[in-house]
Amino acid sequence: MAEDTLQIRKQQLVRNAIYDSAIELFAKKGFDQTTVEEVAQAAGVSRRSFFRYFASKDDLLAQNVVTFGSVLSATVTACPPAFSPLETVRETVQSVLRQSVAQPRTRQIIEISQRSASARQAHQSRMMEVEDTVASAFAGRLRSASPDDLKPRLLASLTLMIMNVAIISWFRGEYQDPSMAARQVFANLARTFCDQTSSTERTEDAVTTRRVARPGRPAKI
Repeated sequence: MAEDTLQIRKQQLVRNAIYDSAIELFAKKGFDQTTVEEVAQAAGVSRRSFFRYFASKDDLLAQNVVTFGSVLSATVTACPPAFSPLETVRETVQSVLRQSVAQPRTRQIIEISQRSASARQAHQSRMMEVEDTVASAFAGRLRSASPDDLKPRLLASLTLMIMNVAIISWFRGEYQDPSMAARQVFANLARTFCDQTSSTERTEDAVTTRRVARPGRPAKI
């Protein structure tokens, strides 16, 4: 058992070394310009060892997306049972956003993705997997038959959308405090939907009024 634990630790150390070296090179040279060979050399491992841990550069860069999905789903599950679905979304976004911006690599990874379409694609390649994981967590809370049901899927999409907008607002310096960034996204979202709802109601009321006020046609004699 002790030997197995030691082996797992050694593997994790090698994996971390490859990942850290790759992120540094992507930030310095660019994602597209960096080769697997350069990453392996910087990490002090062979090219073969690189592929033992990661399928490609894209797979390596997307690892933080996979971790992000696991943290999101765990946070959704850990929310108090008394929370409403929207309270769960709010608590999940606030908690995971704080954890994300506390990670020293977060700003670097966003910069890498903003500079390269290939890097953005690598990130997006795992987002459907993340949405599935988060939808499963919401389905568990709602006791839904399937994470593909409308409500858990909608809540998962909403959570990811708010997270993305809030973290980009923080990255651009619009809000130094990630919690404030999340609150502003929620406030804007609420205003947008309230304004749209009010506009729709006013339109329906006007149509109803016109129908009631319109005189009936005289009967043909």
